[in-house]
Amino acid sequence: MKAFPEAMKKMLIILNFTIIFLFLNTACASSIDYSPIESDSILVNPDIGIVDHQTINIKSDPYWNIPSYPETSVVYFRWYWEELESEEGKFNFQLIDNTFQEAAKLNKKVVIRFMTMAGKDETYYAGTPLQYKKVLGIPCWLKQQLDPDTQGECADDNSFVPDYHDPIFQSHLTRFLKAMGARYGSNPNLLRLDVGLVGTWGEWHLYSHADDNASTLGLNGYSTDDLQIYFDMMKAAFPNKVLTIDLGTTDDDFSGSATSQGLGWRADCIGDWTPGWNHMQDAYPQTIEHIINTSDPLFLSRWKKAPVDFEVCYTMADWAKQPQIYTPEKVRETFDTALALHASLFNLKSDPIPSMYQDELNAFIKKLGYRFVIKHVQLKGDLTPGGHASISSKWVNVGVAPSYNNYPVVWKLVNSKDNNVVAYFYANNDITSWLPAEDVNSEPEIYSLTNDIVFPSNMKPGLYSLEVGLVKEGTNNAIVNLAINNKSNSQWYKLVNFTVK
Repeated sequence: MKAFPEAMKKMLIILNFTIIFLFLNTACASSIDYSPIESDSILVNPDIGIVDHQTINIKSDPYWNIPSYPETSVVYFRWYWEELESEEGKFNFQLIDNTFQEAAKLNKKVVIRFMTMAGKDETYYAGTPLQYKKVLGIPCWLKQQLDPDTQGECADDNSFVPDYHDPIFQSHLTRFLKAMGARYGSNPNLLRLDVGLVGTWGEWHLYSHADDNASTLGLNGYSTDDLQIYFDMMKAAFPNKVLTIDLGTTDDDFSGSATSQGLGWRADCIGDWTPGWNHMQDAYPQTIEHIINTSDPLFLSRWKKAPVDFEVCYTMADWAKQPQIYTPEKVRETFDTALALHASLFNLKSDPIPSMYQDELNAFIKKLGYRFVIKHVQLKGDLTPGGHASISSKWVNVGVAPSYNNYPVVWKLVNSKDNNVVAYFYANNDITSWLPAEDVNSEPEIYSLTNDIVFPSNMKPGLYSLEVGLVKEGTNNAIVNLAINNKSNSQWYKLVNFTVK
């Protein structure tokens, strides 16, 4: 009976040591949880949103000065081949170089379309002295090689339609694109290229050059196989850049062939509700249905890997001239269509925005492209110099498209006393997989990150904050705005305060 109390004493001693050990370890461990408040602000972010058209910044351009136009991060430029190679083998790189340089000053990226054909009787203002001249599309020297009826230096006539089967045409265009790719294919500010090598305005039809019932390429003797070479040219010249294709007409198959090969797609004339025949009711639905049924059954899910872009029909200022047709509700329906198709860019042609549509446009911009929200963050562990901890976070994309470029998550510790950064921690994640909801009215998937960190051993006692940023790859430069109310400096967001003792 005497042995029992002795055993109890030993057990109590062991229990006391266990409690002391747990207490000491718990004293060093902390757990801080925080859920940011989601922001309803308009965000201007890389690669998405409203596009400047043929100008770097129409909003504050001293010549145009259109303050109602939204802030942009992307500019869209189209050039005819004749502008860039007026003499065989001599390229007007300066025109494109200047565009990139001016865009870079404002941290904007560029989308390019190279075109080979203008609308019939289309003119531009050029020459010495300045005068209106008809746009040929292809260089005059090439027309002289292709068209035996060409007289002298190309008469003021742009009715010529290139034969897109012609091996001479294809050879020269391949050489031209190779030169463009060599100079710009590695430019980080080239966001993507709109493959506009064929047809009127690069839109893959022969509008204004063929009979109304034969403007489609298919009815003019071109098969998808015939046009494949033009996709191949662009992919060879710009192997590391995203390409998009303009939606064809309701009976062409080349658009679906292109998207099935990984190209994104774009469509012109969104928002056309003209009584009678119009694009919104009589073109887009039929074209998409045709593509799904004939050339790309997965067309409507391609947005997960390749972008969708739109260009407005006419301008919003033109819409306001027909308010009985283009009501705010009808404009909202246009924008909802673009969102349902998971658009990233929307070209409003750098024209004034009527006040009657401003609310609809603002709501649209808040959903266009990607939009990231941190739902919750937890900092847990030994929050002391040299201590081991973890950062757990939950993210959602409340936009309608992914980011097609990766901007990795980086955490940083900031000394609140002097605002100096004491450490960066790299999540090494890829945000291109953070998809929004398939249905814009559904809840998006939650994406979780857990990052183990070690605090610097030389941290001084005091108050610190944990901040987060989505950075340009390979840098600590945060460049993406998050949809939370925690911005501290530039695109860094303060989430958690804690004390190091």
